[in-house]
Amino acid sequence: MKVHTLVTLSSSSCLWFLYVSSLCTLCSCNQNSDPPILCILSERLVLIQIKNNLIDQANRLSSWVGKDCCSWSGVVCNNLTGHVQDIRLRGPDDSIHGHCHGSYDTDEELEEASKQMLGGTITPSVTKLSQLTYFDISCNDFGSIQIPAFLGSFQNLRYLNISKSQFSGEIPYQLGNLSTLRVLDLHGDLISSGMHSKSLKWLKDLKKLQHLNMSGIDLSGASDWFQVISKLPSLLEIHFSSCGLIRFPGNQTSVSFTSLKVLDLSFNLFLDSLLPGWIFSLHNLVSLDLNGCLIGGLSPGIENGFHSMPSLRTLSVSSNPFLNSSSLLNELSSLRNIRFLDVSNCNISAPILGNLQNLSLIVHLDMSNNQIVEEIPKSLSNLCNLVTLDLQSNNFYGNVSELLERFCECESPRLELLALRGNYVVGQLPEKLGRLKNLGSIDLAYNKLTGTIPYSVGSLSLLKTFQMNINQLTGSIPNTIGGLSSLNFLDLSYNNLNGSLPESIGRLGELVFLTVHHNSLTGIVTEKHLFNLTSLTTLWIGDNKLVFKLNDKNWVPPFQLEVLRIGSCSLGPRFPLWIQSQTSLAEIDLANTNISDTIPNWIWTTFSSVTLLNMSHNNIQGKLGNASFLAPGAVLDLSFNRFHGVLPGHFNRPDLDFLDLSSNELSGSLEQFLCFGIQEPRQLRVLNLANNSMSGVIPDCWMNWEFLAILNFEKNQFLGTIPSSLGNLSSLLSLDMRNNKLSGNIPVSILNSKSLIIIELAENELVGRIPTSIGRNNTSLKLLSLRSNKLEGNIPEEICHLSSIQIMDFAHNILSGSLPTCFTNFTVISGSKTSSQFLLYDTLFQNQVLGSASLVTKGRVSTYKNILYLVTTLDLSNNKFSGSIPDELVSLLGLRYLNLSQNDLTGQIPNLFGKNGKLESLDLSLNHLDGKFPSSLSALTPLNFLNVSYNHLVGRIPTGPQLQTFPVSSFVGNELCGNPLPACLPNTNNPSGTNEEDDESNGIDWILVIFTLIGLVIGFWIVVGPLIVNKRWRKAYYHFLKRIWIKLQNFIYIIFPCFKRHEPSHEVFSSIDQVQQFDLSQYISGDLPKGFHQESSSEASSSTHKIYKSDY
Repeated sequence: MKVHTLVTLSSSSCLWFLYVSSLCTLCSCNQNSDPPILCILSERLVLIQIKNNLIDQANRLSSWVGKDCCSWSGVVCNNLTGHVQDIRLRGPDDSIHGHCHGSYDTDEELEEASKQMLGGTITPSVTKLSQLTYFDISCNDFGSIQIPAFLGSFQNLRYLNISKSQFSGEIPYQLGNLSTLRVLDLHGDLISSGMHSKSLKWLKDLKKLQHLNMSGIDLSGASDWFQVISKLPSLLEIHFSSCGLIRFPGNQTSVSFTSLKVLDLSFNLFLDSLLPGWIFSLHNLVSLDLNGCLIGGLSPGIENGFHSMPSLRTLSVSSNPFLNSSSLLNELSSLRNIRFLDVSNCNISAPILGNLQNLSLIVHLDMSNNQIVEEIPKSLSNLCNLVTLDLQSNNFYGNVSELLERFCECESPRLELLALRGNYVVGQLPEKLGRLKNLGSIDLAYNKLTGTIPYSVGSLSLLKTFQMNINQLTGSIPNTIGGLSSLNFLDLSYNNLNGSLPESIGRLGELVFLTVHHNSLTGIVTEKHLFNLTSLTTLWIGDNKLVFKLNDKNWVPPFQLEVLRIGSCSLGPRFPLWIQSQTSLAEIDLANTNISDTIPNWIWTTFSSVTLLNMSHNNIQGKLGNASFLAPGAVLDLSFNRFHGVLPGHFNRPDLDFLDLSSNELSGSLEQFLCFGIQEPRQLRVLNLANNSMSGVIPDCWMNWEFLAILNFEKNQFLGTIPSSLGNLSSLLSLDMRNNKLSGNIPVSILNSKSLIIIELAENELVGRIPTSIGRNNTSLKLLSLRSNKLEGNIPEEICHLSSIQIMDFAHNILSGSLPTCFTNFTVISGSKTSSQFLLYDTLFQNQVLGSASLVTKGRVSTYKNILYLVTTLDLSNNKFSGSIPDELVSLLGLRYLNLSQNDLTGQIPNLFGKNGKLESLDLSLNHLDGKFPSSLSALTPLNFLNVSYNHLVGRIPTGPQLQTFPVSSFVGNELCGNPLPACLPNTNNPSGTNEEDDESNGIDWILVIFTLIGLVIGFWIVVGPLIVNKRWRKAYYHFLKRIWIKLQNFIYIIFPCFKRHEPSHEVFSSIDQVQQFDLSQYISGDLPKGFHQESSSEASSSTHKIYKSDY
């Protein structure tokens, strides 16, 4: 035994000695000679062929020279055999954004990346590299060629990555021959990949495949996708994002890849599918991505959801309604290893944040764009590892002051993004906010936060986005804001900030977007506020009280703006010359800036593609220039200035969306602008030329203006007829030609337009009748004003087809006849519907146009705009209407203003004014109304204007909360008395002034009479009918009445004995007397009368029986 051991040790020692000796010899040789060349000649020649077939603009393969191919860039050889085993030719990747063919930060970056990408073709000789195990040519550009089928010929390939290399066409099935493959990455661009596969059967033999990425490949035709991959047992990662998949197989309950760790099926529209149960059987799953799949619910029978996934670290299920399940939401708290949780856009409404307080490892939490109603728990601040907290666009509420304070007190706060935009939270920003050193984005816009911006905010040197717009912040902007050296987006608009704009803001060299509009900032803006804003492209500080004092002659701005919006600040009186240097401007808002100057020529020549030019509400003079610098769809507002001259024909060359030249001094006709040189439809939606001195006829060139929504020619001098083609503009919402000299009939096409909401034709010379065809179409008309024209004839009953109408003004015409009785068809005026805002045009942060109208209400002319939708009025005054006032007219619960004055109306004022009505103004003056003053008006509390003067009303004015407050002039010209008129005489009818019966004594209440008669008839036949029909009932009823009569008679005898007759002898008793005495003995207690024995009772009973028989 010992000998054997020694021999073994001796042999082992020899082997070690020989091995060490050989190593020493090798080292000695290496010191005295060049290293051996491992590259195999035949494989080097293959590599040279590969190089020759590739396009290499950046000379990336410059090292592919010489004999040692194993030292070439991107080539890895086996150290022992010398065979090429790796080719690594991946294209450019910035390693930060993951860009390959994505969006780069600058055009220069994109151009440089494109040069670094290899192109050309792949030589078939590559398959001669028989020992190749790793082949990566991803992130290159092969010009949409098809994936070479010969790539499926490799025998030892374990890794194949040709992703994002601009291949297209059908994926070759030969790739299924790569039986040793572990990693297959074919994914393309998620938006525009040109690759597709009609079947995935070629994958079925890749049993060793662990990583499969086919994201961005069109698999909409591969209905077998799941059946194939579910039988690949070695899979650890599946990436099938954006593949056009539309359903899960409904009968699949189990899968072979039970060790799967990553499952990515994001951005496939599984609209008609339920979430299958096999997903929750993947107990080793680390990452689950179902973003944007729109899965509606869970498959039946799922019991253990997220409870069965203890290893899950990433859960991204945005835009999936299935998550709005109480069981799944409650199970989120069991994911103790979760780091990344995205449940945004899932239509969640139930409280959820309170269940997540123990997820101490979570780094990313996104619950944005749901409907969660929950008070934000303070315990959320325990999650000190949070890097991203996004709760925006929900219904969270509560005070976040303490929550933010606690985040600031975390030992090592990691928070980089804080987003609570669009909730209902209150509170203040903590003074310690500066402790969150890693913050890169703060978005708390659209809330109800108060307080000031803390001074410590200047310590957030990494902050890039600071959005606090649409809150209730007060105080001044701290001077420390100049310390935000990384800031590129600052939005503090729509708050209550005051004080001056800090000069330190001029130090923000990275700032791109600066908006503080709609505050109460004051003070002066100088060059110091802007001196280092070299990156600034948006300057929006309008709607404040700032005064710009810049050295126009010498100052050259350090920036090149794209958006300049400083409206309602003070720039004038001269045009600021520094704007001329901003040649890249696309939006210019100089409205209401106190400019009083002649418009400079450079305004028309400096800029090239402006989408918004607003210089309204100034005192700018001059003629209109060439507007060809305006981009298609642009907004041009030059209203309320002093532009003069004609509207030039070339002004129609830019295809504008909005043109407002109102309230200027323009003259001439519309012919050149509307008709000249237009060959195709224009997209103009708003044309406002009101309040000018334009004249001539309105041309009939409307076929190319089919998108017009608002047409306003008010207060000009246009004459002639209204073109009927205007009624054919299907988008037209408002037509305003008030106060011109238009004549002729009103086109029926306009009155029957389905789109028009407002028709304003008042103060013209229109004639004719209101057509009986009005309202035949299902119109949307809300305002119809034909005031002060020469219309005549009756108002046709068809007018009541305009069910949406709420403002109707026919005053000052020659209309006659009786008033229609169908006003209850007007849904808003009758109170059956509520009205909505007259919103005619709305472009976000540019222009909003609401319907407006000048109406005579409460005896004066008032202009309504913002509250026009609340106005309901019927004005038929100053016509020749006759007859009585219809009851329906005064019972309209939604009517606010009613004017029937200066007509020939007769009869009484209906006493039907509703107590719940909204009537504020009633004018019935200068008619021939008679009778008493209606008492129902005394209970109408909203009434604040009344005029019934100069009629034939009599009697006392009723007392009430309103009537006695009106002046005497409201009642004069009648025979009324009582406050506010002189007191009534004692014999005046209706002395109390409140007796409604007296008010209606001149008429008969026929409704009361009819119902009384009906009641009498019904009551009579209820009693008499059964007695006639049923003989038995008739006998019983007669017996009952007789007994009552006898009882009553004997009761009277007891009370008044003097009426009692003397008892005759028994011999002369009639049968009726016996009945009387019998009944009396039965119902009167006490002893019987003398001489009245029991025998007599028996006889009486017998006689009574006979009498009843003889009577019936």
